[in-house]
This record gives sequence, structure tokens and C-alpha cells, in this order.
Amino acid sequence: MIKDISFEFFPPRTEKMEQKLKQNIEVLIKLSPRFVSITYGAGGTTRQKTHEIVSQLIKETKLNVAAHLTCVNASINEIDEVIENYINAGVRHIVALRGDMKDLGQFIPHPQGLNNSIELVTHIKDKGDIKVSISGYPEQHPESQGIATDVNFIKSKVDAGADQIITQFSFQADNYINYRDTLVNKGVNIPIIPGIMLIKSFKGIKNMSNKIGIKVPNWVDNIIENETEEDQKIIAEDFAKTQSEDLAKNGFEQLHFYTLNESEIMINISNHLGFQTKNNIA
Repeated sequence: MIKDISFEFFPPRTEKMEQKLKQNIEVLIKLSPRFVSITYGAGGTTRQKTHEIVSQLIKETKLNVAAHLTCVNASINEIDEVIENYINAGVRHIVALRGDMKDLGQFIPHPQGLNNSIELVTHIKDKGDIKVSISGYPEQHPESQGIATDVNFIKSKVDAGADQIITQFSFQADNYINYRDTLVNKGVNIPIIPGIMLIKSFKGIKNMSNKIGIKVPNWVDNIIENETEEDQKIIAEDFAKTQSEDLAKNGFEQLHFYTLNESEIMINISNHLGFQTKNNIA
């Protein structure tokens, strides 16, 4: 049974997108999510916008707001400044990621920065009582040197103080299950939360998956080629519901949804999982 859900949003690029995001957040907070997170853009872009949205949500709602933080294009002094600004705004939960370069090319550490997410977790934890979420990769990171290396890297982040793992998305529920079981069997004892991607466009999700090394099943191509746009919306929602049910049946109690700043499909999925809107959050 799924007991908790959480949502991820990205900073809007235009005023119109910002208004839409505000409207969608107003709807989704009524589902009483465990927390919501606000991302950075690739290459550390949108850093200021992320801080603005985080600050506004903390100020105007009772939500538990997690802010993203990456190592990309930032010196230690700049990272310290971001952490300090987050703390001053009321942030007590940070999603710590190495991050990707803007062109998704090979990661290049800042000359006066941090080399990886292990160092970032350690750095955040040294600042005080801050909850830290880290990323996990059910299908392995594109730069992975193998499962054993991945497990050891996760364990190093746990040793550095990480509190929970939020996974990258996958089309196959078995990938989440096998990933969790592998980590647990190797002694990882922090919560492992599957990240579920909402699909606005099957063509778009295929392109994204190919860029970041996620296997795209053949049925996605069949949908792109044969289904209308309206039918694709129905299929996308049904897929997310089915995947969530499969994960619940296999012992997961919390799911993290990459909302793509949308609310309608998220409301339908949440209702399907037994979460109803309430008016006691804002």
C-alpha cells in the first residue's frame, strides 16, 4: 500500500509557465504530499528561480519543500552561499545531486568546487540538521562501471549522511524492485523511493530516455506510430497507475512523481492510489 507521495517540479521559463505552475501546485498541495522538490536546470541554470519558488512555497504554504543542489559550475563558496540562502528561507531538506553539464556531456568539476555527490552530501551535512535525499539509478547511470561500483557509491553517500534515495524513472517496475533488493541485500538501510515519470508525450519521453540511457520498450514506438494524441494521454495515465500499483504490491510505501508541472493526470493517479484532496495545507 502506498502511504506517501511526493512531487517534483521544475522552475518555469516564462511568465505564462509560472502562472500555470502556481495553479497546478495549488491543486496538488491538497493531496497532502510528504514533500515537494524543486529542480535545477542542467548546468546549474535556473538556480535563482529555484530559490525564488522554494522561498515562496515555504512562505505561503505548510508544505515540506525540498530544494535541489548540484555541484555543476559552482565553487565551494557559491555552494555555501546557496545552502545558506536555503537555510535562511526555511529549507530543511535538500536533494543533493552531482548534476549534469548543460550539454549532457562529461561532468567537469569546478576548479574550486566539489568532485561528486558524496562530497556534496558531506558538505551539506556539515552545515547542520538538514535532511538529504540522493539519486539512485535502477538501470545504472550512463557512466556506471557496473552494479558493484554503483552499490559502493550509494553506500559511500549513505556513510556521508544521506537520508533517503529517490530513483531515476524506468519503464519497467521490475527494475525498481531489483534495484531495491540489491541495495538492501548489500546493507543499504535508508528508504528507497521510486521516481515515477508522468508522460505528457511518448515521443518526448523516448527522446529524453535515449539521452540519459534509459531503455525504451518497443511498445512505446507502437504507441507513437499508431495512437492519437488523446489516446496517448489515456495510455500514459493508465501506465502510471499500473506501474504504481505494481510497486505497491511489491512492498514500496512511498512514490515520488516527476510531475512535469502538470496536475490533472497527477490528481487522477493519486485518487486511484487512495489519496484525496484536502483543504488544510495552504
